[in-house]
Amino acid sequence: MRRLALIDGEHYPPVTRWAIEKLGDVCCAVFLGGSEKIGPPEKLAEELGVRLYVDDDPMKALELALLENEVDEVVDLSDEPVVDYSARFRIASICLRNGVTYRGADFEFRPGELIRPKKPTISVLGLGKRVGKTAIGGFVARVLKERYRPVVVTMGRGGPERPELIDGEREELTPENLLKLAEMGKHAASDHYEDALVAGVTTIGCRRCGGGMAGFPFFHVVHEGIKLAEGLPHDIIIAEGSGATIPPVLADGYITVLSALQPRETVEGFFGPFRIGLADIAVITMADVEPRKAEEFRNFVRRVNPNADVHLVRFTPKPLGEVSGKRVALFTTSWKAIERAVGDIESLGAEVVFASGNLSKRPPLEGDLAELGRKAGVDAVLVELKAAAVDVVTRWALERGIKVIYLANEPVNVDGKDLRKAVLELARKVMGR
Repeated sequence: MRRLALIDGEHYPPVTRWAIEKLGDVCCAVFLGGSEKIGPPEKLAEELGVRLYVDDDPMKALELALLENEVDEVVDLSDEPVVDYSARFRIASICLRNGVTYRGADFEFRPGELIRPKKPTISVLGLGKRVGKTAIGGFVARVLKERYRPVVVTMGRGGPERPELIDGEREELTPENLLKLAEMGKHAASDHYEDALVAGVTTIGCRRCGGGMAGFPFFHVVHEGIKLAEGLPHDIIIAEGSGATIPPVLADGYITVLSALQPRETVEGFFGPFRIGLADIAVITMADVEPRKAEEFRNFVRRVNPNADVHLVRFTPKPLGEVSGKRVALFTTSWKAIERAVGDIESLGAEVVFASGNLSKRPPLEGDLAELGRKAGVDAVLVELKAAAVDVVTRWALERGIKVIYLANEPVNVDGKDLRKAVLELARKVMGR
């Protein structure tokens, strides 16, 4: 066990040395600040008897120490007021990103059990639920189909107990088929069904339960799903996270998705910087709804991860069927962007006579459907394949002989950049690793 000790200048050097000796196996230390009980921090190394890293920015010193030493765990021997809760979350984010345990007197953060897939892998992860992660995952799959043969491995709270393969390249996922699956007790709006439907690719659905503070799942069958994907004749794996929970894999490339509608503390505090720090590409969704906040998040991402390629996007609904000339009812999981979604649908020649953002809220959704039933007839129901899309909305429409058209959400850059091009470039690098 090789340990890195975090120390401060609020302890007398003999006390810090005593603690390091009791700890044992300390290969180096990082000075976090404070000067009440020491002279120049550079002289501490002699007094402590270990290599000491000092920088005006202690986080840079920690990054360098982890890079130059094979460290198994970082042990915090510092105290307030030198480090506060915010600083400790930043430290934990750096440690977990480097696959190192971080512990102190009464806490411990350790990385989850990760595997490195045998095939090139891109991980798509989110900073929370309803940030558009699955929409971005589906988009990535559609883009990669242009040059490669991707397979998507998803993880979800409604996923199957054993990895379930959906051949979206050949199987037709009709509303009737999905409703039959729901009646069999399956979560037919699970992410692997959605990706197979909107991207037309092979997907593997996996179950997970529980998510840690940094996003590692408690129980899951993702590793079994990855092994299944490795045995398929596909070129590249897309490992897709679930809510704020990240795929438990060591990927070759990472796409982190956050939303301009998220609370600042979720993005800028806690373990937001950990997920952002992983990103090769960072996608900020709903940038059209909260443009100023999206710009602020972009600046934060650039500070945390200067190497990330940041994209600001909005979502435009992409019906998987013809809507021109039809009177339609629109169902989504968000009220925030529904006005723009209605405009996008009507630009395709449809008339939106009813719209609801309650797809993930079943009691209000039932009320919306009852209201829709009292209105003049509609030709089709447009619905995202999420939440209660199948067992509630699809069932309601089919029982009344109303056509069901599912929706994909297409990310469109609002910053003049090209997310499609960025995804292809990341895939090129990943395939070459």
